[in-house]
Amino acid sequence: MKIDPRAKVLPAVHRLRSAVAGTDRAQGEVTAVLAHATGFHGRVWEPTARRLPGVDCHALDLRGHGDTPVPEGYDFPWAAFGDDVLAVADDLAARGHGRLVGIGHSCGGAALVLAEAARPGTFDSLWLYEPAAFPPPAAGEVQSNPLVEPTKRRRPAFADRAEAARNYASKPPMDAFDPEVLAAYVEHGFVAEGDHVRLKCRPLNEAQVYVSSLVAEVYAAMAEVRCPVVLVQGVESPSGRFDRLAEQFPDARLESHPDLGHFGPLTHPERIAASIRSWLADRT
Repeated sequence: MKIDPRAKVLPAVHRLRSAVAGTDRAQGEVTAVLAHATGFHGRVWEPTARRLPGVDCHALDLRGHGDTPVPEGYDFPWAAFGDDVLAVADDLAARGHGRLVGIGHSCGGAALVLAEAARPGTFDSLWLYEPAAFPPPAAGEVQSNPLVEPTKRRRPAFADRAEAARNYASKPPMDAFDPEVLAAYVEHGFVAEGDHVRLKCRPLNEAQVYVSSLVAEVYAAMAEVRCPVVLVQGVESPSGRFDRLAEQFPDARLESHPDLGHFGPLTHPERIAASIRSWLADRT
């Protein structure tokens, strides 16, 4: 059976705990859609969300991640991640939420860009931490993603979540993760299967996301994003990359945190929350 790569999916969405008391939205409260990096899931944003008073945070699991499944053999076109974001935006609108802001990390940032480019006006503004977007290759240049082969070899299962947590905490990059982030990743990133637990985002699926990144049209889509964008970067490699990305957006400013790495939202949620709070304050 042929798989429709753009088949509509209603992603799993998690309303994260923030510093807002109760379950009803407060008057004037900001509604945010949060999108995660490749291989993770929406609930890794929870330690950040708890530090965002007055923000109603809704974190989605992109297809193939967390609680949003895909069929076997799916090839993960990145435009479909944008579709996932739009599905969440539609659902929030149907439930009476007003204008939205988007918060994204890596692939999640790219998904927000693709969504806003496809449907301008979906978001009032975007906060993007190192979105996965690359300029087109030079003539004759052959692109590759170095993450593909190591990801295929990733260990997919453990005896239990405790073993998984010990394993991840013992080596890079997850040994640098905030403990609450790592706990959320492990708790919600595995499913029980017989006498063991297995990653919900299967390594072969994650590897295919990286393969598909080579033909994603995120860089071109940036030029179609009309809402204000804060482009946040950690340690820059290669030099000047994020300056070029900022120039691709019609309305963007660049914010640098040279002491953070690409996993900044996962290693330093308190710093990330402070940046988001400042961005939101500038909007008012």
